[in-house]
Amino acid sequence: MDDPLNIPPGPHEGPLEEPRENASESAPGHGMESSLQSSVGFVSRVAPEWTTQRPGASGMEEASRRRNLRHNLLLLLSLTLATFVLAAWILVRLDSPFDIFSTGPQEIVRAQLLALDRGQLRPAYDMFSARYRKQVSFDVWHKLIVTHWRMFHGKVVRTGVLAQTGPGATLEIHLRGADEREYRARFTLIRLAGRWWIDDVHWAEEASDQNTLRT
Repeated sequence: MDDPLNIPPGPHEGPLEEPRENASESAPGHGMESSLQSSVGFVSRVAPEWTTQRPGASGMEEASRRRNLRHNLLLLLSLTLATFVLAAWILVRLDSPFDIFSTGPQEIVRAQLLALDRGQLRPAYDMFSARYRKQVSFDVWHKLIVTHWRMFHGKVVRTGVLAQTGPGATLEIHLRGADEREYRARFTLIRLAGRWWIDDVHWAEEASDQNTLRT
């Protein structure tokens, strides 16, 4: 008699299998597909950024900014140089009549007036002719200038008409002194050795010709 506890398995029955806790582990390749799908999703999200930011675009923008900066700097330097040249030209035009080495009669007169106003007494004295310097020494002339300094520190108001005859010329200059008085200086000039010299000069107040000062 067969033991009822030892029943052989039926034709469709097999050994019992343990339940699978994770179904995904039983399917070969399922994890690989999940990883592939995740990678595809990441690529699809990043791809638009690759298309909008082209490789080298930032370098091109940096080069363009540098070119613009160089252009602006060159433009600024050009404008600065042009302004400097214009200012120098204007100063030369304004100061040239007062140049001590000028040869015209008006220029030598204005050069002496400018030197007197600046207190440059020796250069102003050297503009006199040899005849004048022989008659009036520098010490005597210096004392005269110091005594009447308000007269010689003046501003030119107007210039008279130059009267030139041969190697000589006369010119009147009207000034306003540091004492706010009006003065007139009459210069006698002579041309010697290729340049003009001040041969004599008389200063006087405009209000009265009696207050005449020969320097």
